[in-house]
Amino acid sequence: MKKLVIAIAIVAAGVGGVSYANYVATQEVRTEVDKQLALVSDQTGATFKYAGLSASVISKSVEITNMEVISPEGDNVAHIQSIEVTGYETDKISPHTSFTVKSFQFDKDFVAKLPADTNEMLASASYDLSSSLDYDEQSGDSDVVLKLDAKDIASFNMDVGLANSKALMDASLAISKAQQEAGDTPLTYEQELQQQTLVMQAMSKLEPRNINLVLNNQGKLKELFVSELEKQGMTLEQMQMTLQQQLQQAPVTEEIAQALTDFAKGLNSLSISAKLPEGKTMMEVNQQIMMLAGQPEELVKFVNLEVKGE
Repeated sequence: MKKLVIAIAIVAAGVGGVSYANYVATQEVRTEVDKQLALVSDQTGATFKYAGLSASVISKSVEITNMEVISPEGDNVAHIQSIEVTGYETDKISPHTSFTVKSFQFDKDFVAKLPADTNEMLASASYDLSSSLDYDEQSGDSDVVLKLDAKDIASFNMDVGLANSKALMDASLAISKAQQEAGDTPLTYEQELQQQTLVMQAMSKLEPRNINLVLNNQGKLKELFVSELEKQGMTLEQMQMTLQQQLQQAPVTEEIAQALTDFAKGLNSLSISAKLPEGKTMMEVNQQIMMLAGQPEELVKFVNLEVKGE
């Protein structure tokens, strides 16, 4: 019995220690978040208010809940249910970092004041957004994923695999540190130019490995297409016929033309994937693609292109 009490005491102490660490982390993060939001407010005139903020030292995560975006005039612009950042570290690029926004939605009164040609369906939708970075420092490989979900309308997913990305990650980290050290002091033109040069040099070393793009209907994708076509004085059937005519003249393979035709008819899903040759930089890949622009069969083979439509 005594051993059990001791064990419970140790666990309680551990939980209490973590809870206190989370409390301290939350206060520190709150100070930094408020500082950053104040900077954005100074630049845009908008105001940002949130109901809750919490930080976890174990998962290295920060979550902000119920954020309101208010215009310089004091009108409500948008509401965000939550924003969460996981894995972010100030002194290095983490093996896994993610950023998630849940239920971003513009205020109804704000939508009503938008220009007449604004797509009301998209402007009124609720959005979920998530992005993640997986990075292997030893190999230099990285994987970037972006997911955007316009609820009840459509979702879009993008996955990009990169090799030799260490230089870009190092450049990103160096820029982040420089901005932190500068604090409220704006960077000079020379400093900004140096940062841009650093990024461009790192980008030139990148080797794209694979790209995957997926668009899925979540209920009202066809309705969205119809509403946008109506603004151009075109029906869905006319768009389908026009596309078919253009594909007959376009330098694409029969398989790709069929996949695009199938998507235009079904408007349910469209996926595009490419697996690029190893050991070639982004610039080298672009140059080869330009050379093969008039040779669709060879181009498809070079990038291992696959297109599927429904």
